[in-house]
Amino acid sequence: MKTQTKSSAQNIVKCLLITSVVFFHALMFVANDSADVLSSFNVLLVMFPFLMMVFFFYAGYNYTPGKRSIGQNIKRRTLQLLIPLVITFVVSTLLIFAIRLPSASNTADELEKLKNGILMSLMSEPLSIMVNFHEGLVPISFDIKLALGILWFLYALYICSIFFFLLVDFAVKKLSRIISIIIGLLLIAFCLGEFVGIYLPYTVQCYPVALAMMLLAAYLKQFNFLDKKPETKKGWVIHVANVLVAEGIIIGIGLFSYYHWGQTLVGSLPGGSFNGFLKGFDVFFAFAIGFLGTYVIHQVSRLITLVPVVSNILDWYGRHSAYVYLAHPICLSFIHTVIFKEQKTVVGGFQPYLYVFMTIAILVVIFLLVDYLVALIKSKKHVVEA
Repeated sequence: MKTQTKSSAQNIVKCLLITSVVFFHALMFVANDSADVLSSFNVLLVMFPFLMMVFFFYAGYNYTPGKRSIGQNIKRRTLQLLIPLVITFVVSTLLIFAIRLPSASNTADELEKLKNGILMSLMSEPLSIMVNFHEGLVPISFDIKLALGILWFLYALYICSIFFFLLVDFAVKKLSRIISIIIGLLLIAFCLGEFVGIYLPYTVQCYPVALAMMLLAAYLKQFNFLDKKPETKKGWVIHVANVLVAEGIIIGIGLFSYYHWGQTLVGSLPGGSFNGFLKGFDVFFAFAIGFLGTYVIHQVSRLITLVPVVSNILDWYGRHSAYVYLAHPICLSFIHTVIFKEQKTVVGGFQPYLYVFMTIAILVVIFLLVDYLVALIKSKKHVVEA
């Protein structure tokens, strides 16, 4: 039997989670008020509230000590994150303008909404709220708000990565050291959320908890935490039990939070923000759920790797997850504005699912075409060099 690598499992995880992100945003497009999605109960969001924290975990888990210097790591991360951020900002803006303006009943009003969306994104949504520049007072296009707003993850990961590279080699050498640093970071995040704000400019409130997750992952990588294979039957039983217990804790937190406190998305950090009811205490839920959720979804994906056809398809799509993340708001805007003419009840409750299916279909066609062209160029280059 062919042995599957950890990267295959990670790609499958990315495929599953990025699809969940697309679904979450599709719900916002068809909701009468996108804020309703954040306050409404959804069983999928109870089962998978750890969406973005898994990506922070992998960023730390995939670090290789000694492979590059701190400066080289920061330079590499700059090329990986900041350049795509700028390119996506420009391209997304142009495409949203191209989608929205032709269908606008009043071009001047639409231009104003798009311009306000750009300004809000440049100052970050939290800061725009603080200075009263937000949807309640200024008309803002949701399309541009989403397309540019998702970029928070890129600059959050970039800033966290800089601190990560400065700390990681020192932190992972001792258990007492990594525990002390993680506790310190979580307390910083707690104080920010509890006493300063749950949604601060450029999502700074989530940086300490994201950094703590990255450092924990780097420490656990030394023990091959995610990819250990049980050697005995008893080991397999314990392994399965651990997964079930971990997911049970996650679902339990979600259900308890909703039915006892009336709160949704506890520990999920939507857009990097903490829960408005729990405030700083949401930090500890986010950290626990992010850790447990990564373990659960990774183990499930390892099982999927045992089914070659399915795993190969999901692995391929997962390798394109970064592009899905950056491009899916454009696809959703096109589908909602051009195809459905902004009508939100064409196919009833199935509409967000149809949006997801159509978004994936569009992106798959684009990825297949790009992959084919890249392979064609490489083959021609190889022939010329030969």
